[in-house]
Amino acid sequence: MAEPVERYLELALRLGRHEDDLVDSYYGPAELAGRVEAEELREPAVLAHDAEALLAELDGDPWLAAQVRSLAASARKLAGERFDYSEEGRLVYGIEPRWHEEEDFRRAAVLLEEALPGEGDVRPRFARWFEQVAVPTALLDQALRDTAAELRRLTRETIGLPEGEGFELELVTGKRWRGYARYLGGLRTRVSVNTDLPFPAADLVHLASHEIYGGHHTHRVWQEADLVRERGQQERTLDVLWSPEAVISEGIAETGPALVAGDGQALAAEVLGRLGFDYDAETGSKVTEARRLLQPIAANVAMLVHGRDASVEEAREYAAEWSLQPDDRLDKLVASQTASPSPPYQHTYWQGLELVQGHVRGDAGRFRELLTARVLPSELAA
Repeated sequence: MAEPVERYLELALRLGRHEDDLVDSYYGPAELAGRVEAEELREPAVLAHDAEALLAELDGDPWLAAQVRSLAASARKLAGERFDYSEEGRLVYGIEPRWHEEEDFRRAAVLLEEALPGEGDVRPRFARWFEQVAVPTALLDQALRDTAAELRRLTRETIGLPEGEGFELELVTGKRWRGYARYLGGLRTRVSVNTDLPFPAADLVHLASHEIYGGHHTHRVWQEADLVRERGQQERTLDVLWSPEAVISEGIAETGPALVAGDGQALAAEVLGRLGFDYDAETGSKVTEARRLLQPIAANVAMLVHGRDASVEEAREYAAEWSLQPDDRLDKLVASQTASPSPPYQHTYWQGLELVQGHVRGDAGRFRELLTARVLPSELAA
């Protein structure tokens, strides 16, 4: 292993001892991880200095330099330094966090008005739709597994998968997020789905694809197969959650589902129908298009609270006005962004999608190439 790569892995693992969320996954040499774990804890200020020293030696590797630069910023933040919202976005994620203008949200309101049964205020109609399409808890695990099986077949046909890959699935509660894919190495991922809120049938395919087939799992297994096993790139055995790579990763996971399964509503209806649950895919498609347009509201809420000094109440009022969601989902959205340890992360979804979608242009071949590309957000934006 090259010395700069080893120092990068050590630096990230040392920082991860201060902040559990920082290191998303690691399946590199166990001896290296064990050595770091056995060390005396190094102060974040010392690790920031270590990062800067390593950064000075990485002129020839822009990707690794960007990852180390993000670790340096995280170390400085853990040491007590404060960045403004935009600066944190640039230093940690390599993007300029942008406010999403409300025009798309207005379009979404029109789509919901047309799609949802009934008359009058769209909010109670939207709330009724969420109630009607909630997958019964007793069916959810099987529905997700059956959906993943269909998506595996579609992904093999569209993108390809390495032999021997697989995933584990668990339903959890009490998390900020809705779904999480933790890569375990060995071509396997542990996928956790949060059931704090009722799970809408409309989200079945997108979540399973985002986390597994077409998204994070597909991304990581090809990285392990092609970059780690074939090319020996040990730096790819570690995923830093707060980093420029996260923009690419979330962009891939937001772009992949449509390539693999379209909007997913017909597939959801088919899977759920086999389990005895009736789902209206036609209405679901219209509502899903509206909800897609509303997704950046979460990033605007994060920017309001952490970048524009809005109160939690003001942020909730904004989310209520534009998202049109029922109270339980509003509360979850605002609480998740308020408690985020790295608020600009929310921009990795819609801005990552914008970058990856613009690069891929609906071409599965270009998407497959991007899965193992050594690329920065700024390079996709160029």
